[in-house]
Amino acid sequence: MSHSDQLTRRNVLAAGAAGLAGGLAGCTGTFGGGDGGGGGSVDSFKYWNIHNGDDFRGPINEIVASYEESSGTTVEARYIDNDAISEQISSAVASDTLPTVGLLAIQTIQRLGADGSLSAESASQVIENVGSDDFREGPLKFMSDGEGGYYGIPADAWVQGIWYRKSAFEEEGLEPPVTWDAILEAAETFHDPDNDMYGIGFGTKATAYARQCFTQFAQSNDARVLDADANVVFDSQEMIEALTFLSDLGEFVPGAVSFEDTRNLYGNEQEHMFMYSSYLLPDLLSDEGEEMVQNTGLAPATEKKRRSTYGQVLGHTIFAKSDARRQVGGDFVEHVMSDEQYVKWCHTNPGGTMPVLQSTSESDAYLDNEILSAWSDTIDQISSALGNMDRFDFVDGTLLPEFGTISSNSLVAEAVNRVVVKDHAPDTVAKEQAEKMRNALS
Repeated sequence: MSHSDQLTRRNVLAAGAAGLAGGLAGCTGTFGGGDGGGGGSVDSFKYWNIHNGDDFRGPINEIVASYEESSGTTVEARYIDNDAISEQISSAVASDTLPTVGLLAIQTIQRLGADGSLSAESASQVIENVGSDDFREGPLKFMSDGEGGYYGIPADAWVQGIWYRKSAFEEEGLEPPVTWDAILEAAETFHDPDNDMYGIGFGTKATAYARQCFTQFAQSNDARVLDADANVVFDSQEMIEALTFLSDLGEFVPGAVSFEDTRNLYGNEQEHMFMYSSYLLPDLLSDEGEEMVQNTGLAPATEKKRRSTYGQVLGHTIFAKSDARRQVGGDFVEHVMSDEQYVKWCHTNPGGTMPVLQSTSESDAYLDNEILSAWSDTIDQISSALGNMDRFDFVDGTLLPEFGTISSNSLVAEAVNRVVVKDHAPDTVAKEQAEKMRNALS
């Protein structure tokens, strides 16, 4: 799988959100056969996993094999692209063939949990057995069922930040690009388009990458797309201020760009800071070498009124209804989260599969890795950023499914493109996009 595929499939379920919700409607509580039914002993069970890539399948299969050897239970592992999981789950609900355990993105987990399709009791018990105090607060809060329990068990995470060339910042006497003012000052300082130099790279095409980049700018100013009651508030003063900042910052980008463009510009030293996920760790080391890695710093959060970081969390869920299958599903997840096995899990793609257990992130076994050693000064920053993760689809710890409609219509990304590339007035864009959002939800 290419790096672009990895990012796309871990960003969010967007277009399939409505389909998943519709596919589950009216089905809650009706399944009991397939992999989720039956009682007594369990000789085998199904395990679905959206870490579908060459880097992932081999190591995860080794973890599965170690569980099979120690338990005597056969695991039928199936790897499915994240952009296909909604359809697969809906089909499995209809045919009563859901797996016992699944590794899914948080949006999917929250939707399934709200529909009653997951065993929150089992997930909560696994978290308690592993050690609830050991889980990073950010990933754990996204799994909450709102009643003190959890729909899923956090497995790994990635975060987004502003990566910057330390030598260039030091030479200009600039502060790290954390606050709005510091980011804007640095972008203006470095921008020299006549010599093919640009101030900053972030998503400006109407794609998911643009929405992700804008998320932490907006949320750092307490700007939201929806309020807790799912009312559109994109035309709030906070959002207009965030779009105005983006418009100002947009003067220092090279037009309509994708994440591939920004990554390449940084590698070619045509920009000294850009927004990207922590998947950068193996990518930059492989393509540019350790010298550039040593000269690359990270601002893991953006600050205005508060600190904000965009990120994604994947978690394990337990579908099974029978006590026996719930027990074996929990045992399997605990095996994955155990010391040696979990280190192997987090080494599948360092940076993209950040550990959600603090003890693992600080362990010698985890840090003893070529990629992590090269980025040693940055690993703690990424881990700490897990506590600042914000998303437009979560408000006050609750998933708002309505955002899936807004996202699938690219209405936030379109706003970014309008103010940066098309130079439309931020207040006009806020009002017009808000109206489009209300129409989409009506």
